[in-house]
Amino acid sequence: MKQTGAKRFNIVAFLLVALALVGAAYFYFTNQPQAKQKTVLRIATTTSVDATGLLDALKKEFESTYPDINVTWVAVGTGQALQIAMRGDADMVITHDRPSEEQFIKQGYGVHGISFAYNDFVILGPPNDPAGIKDAKSAAEAFRLIALAGEQGRAVFVSRGDKSGTNLRELRLWEQAGVNATGRPWYKETGQGMAQTLMVTDQLRNAYTLSDRSTYLAFKDKLSLAVLFQGDPALLNIYRATLVNSTRFPWVHYDAAYKFVKFLISPRGQALIGSYTKGGAKLFNTCFGNVSKLGIVDPYEEEQIAWWREQLQKDP
Repeated sequence: MKQTGAKRFNIVAFLLVALALVGAAYFYFTNQPQAKQKTVLRIATTTSVDATGLLDALKKEFESTYPDINVTWVAVGTGQALQIAMRGDADMVITHDRPSEEQFIKQGYGVHGISFAYNDFVILGPPNDPAGIKDAKSAAEAFRLIALAGEQGRAVFVSRGDKSGTNLRELRLWEQAGVNATGRPWYKETGQGMAQTLMVTDQLRNAYTLSDRSTYLAFKDKLSLAVLFQGDPALLNIYRATLVNSTRFPWVHYDAAYKFVKFLISPRGQALIGSYTKGGAKLFNTCFGNVSKLGIVDPYEEEQIAWWREQLQKDP
């Protein structure tokens, strides 16, 4: 009987010690500082700042200052990027089609849109230039010549056909040229991003396309296409960053988006953008506060320049 009592005592003592150890372990682990969960910043962006690698460079620099923010993005055409934001599925957008951006802001989906970089569009084609656009006086005239060559079976035009900023600019150029290209045998649509469209154009005989200069330069070494027309003011390509309206979509990460846009227009961000190169070629120019020098007259932009400058002064 004594042995049984001793066994019971030992079992009880063992259980008490085990419970004490479990309690101590629980207390220790629950009182340790917990790793702070990162805020995921969701950017819906035009493809060119992704395909060129610029966003990767911006992400690395930004996250070195804000390690608690994880910058992520989906690269699509401007039209699709704005549609994503209009569902509240992005915290900010980077786009390059002013009319679409103005509508996005006017309808209350976006706030504090600001231009931060620019380059230009170029018309690319085969070096032998069967449509003869090299000497065109304007981008619209170059498009008319391509259409004429297309009707004569001497050329084709490859469109992104994806409602991207590039595609929307192309459609306006056809309108200025007085040409209805849609449905013509020589007019091809890829429904793809700029990089893929360049590859398709390069594979077709006597094919032309419209491209932002940065994506072309990033892929130039893989292409036989040449820049055949450039320099028309109608080909100016301005990139704008816009915050998604948190009043309309309370769940968006407005503060993270605000910090990222402020970084884009800060001296540090502008220096990175302006010095970014690919294969030795400069891809983007900076323009925060200077769009008027590019011939853009926009009262809303001037208001936002003043607002963002005030934000930079609060916390540069």
